[in-house]
Amino acid sequence: MIFGESLPTWALFFELALASAVVIGTGSRLSRVADAMATKLNLGSGWIGLILLATVTSLPEVISGGTATWIGNVDLALGGILGSCSLNITILVLLNVLMGGGSLLRGVRASHTLSSSFGLLLLGLAMMGMVVMGKLHNAPRAAQVFEMVWVGSILITYLGCMRLCFQFERKLPAEASKAATSTNGNGLYRQVALLSGIIVGTSWWLAQIADTLCTHEIGLLGRPLGATFVGAGFLAFATSLPEISTSVAAVRLGNLDLALGNIFGSNMFNIFVIPMLKAVSWFRGDALLIAPGVVDTQQNLIAGLLAILLTTIAVGGLTYQSTRKVFRRLGFDSVLIALVYVGGMILLLMDYG
Repeated sequence: MIFGESLPTWALFFELALASAVVIGTGSRLSRVADAMATKLNLGSGWIGLILLATVTSLPEVISGGTATWIGNVDLALGGILGSCSLNITILVLLNVLMGGGSLLRGVRASHTLSSSFGLLLLGLAMMGMVVMGKLHNAPRAAQVFEMVWVGSILITYLGCMRLCFQFERKLPAEASKAATSTNGNGLYRQVALLSGIIVGTSWWLAQIADTLCTHEIGLLGRPLGATFVGAGFLAFATSLPEISTSVAAVRLGNLDLALGNIFGSNMFNIFVIPMLKAVSWFRGDALLIAPGVVDTQQNLIAGLLAILLTTIAVGGLTYQSTRKVFRRLGFDSVLIALVYVGGMILLLMDYG
């Protein structure tokens, strides 16, 4: 087995790095295709980032989360989704390092404030559902009914938020048009399909490696890392690599709106993955996705609340439009995001066991 339990720790991390490298290269190319598509179709870069890039770069969360759920590791699936939401926001710090100039969130299109706020709404809905499921652990029938209502609410809310984002984007002034591209439209669609397929295959590989790491004893710690930490840390990082590589590539193309649309849209789509996980668990024969004694609700709530805190900082940065610089380059919001993320990951690791 490529990712067998008997492999040494270094070999598992080498596989993780190799799969991650494939995702980075694919995501970088995808960003260039998306930028060309925005020009070809005469659509706003933020909207292309919110719809196309966010959907394709979130495929790793769909595949890895679905795979983890199918093999009975829902903690890993939820940790990967919620951890990815946190890590996506920290991409803003990386972009700020590359661009400098203080806050990255100053002077961008107003549609990003709306999409990031909708991300908060969906995260809050996800957290509320987990809390209620914990309270219904002694009422299995009521828990089954509530879980169906909960995932249905997430589905409807996501679709409604996307519709509102589209309507709001149409009201904004049109972006300055770029030079016309000679790229064939059908060729762009084929490239998107091919790159999506590569991301899907690599995501399945990443999920298998992460599942092994959950129970693989780490010599320095004397114990495994645990499903939620592996999901919120390693798997979230690996599955967020498409967002990282596409966002960095978009910034290098001079298209910050494309990068921000990708980041905030991916967080919205990540929560939309939860109903898909419920479908997988249903086909697997499980009565509940979040079953008592199977899912560590406390750890997942910490991961989810961390994502909410980080997104709130981003919304504040988008709204306040601070001109303050830290270290002569970074925005105050970027520094705060980095500190909160590191603190939250330490808390997740300390809380295990």
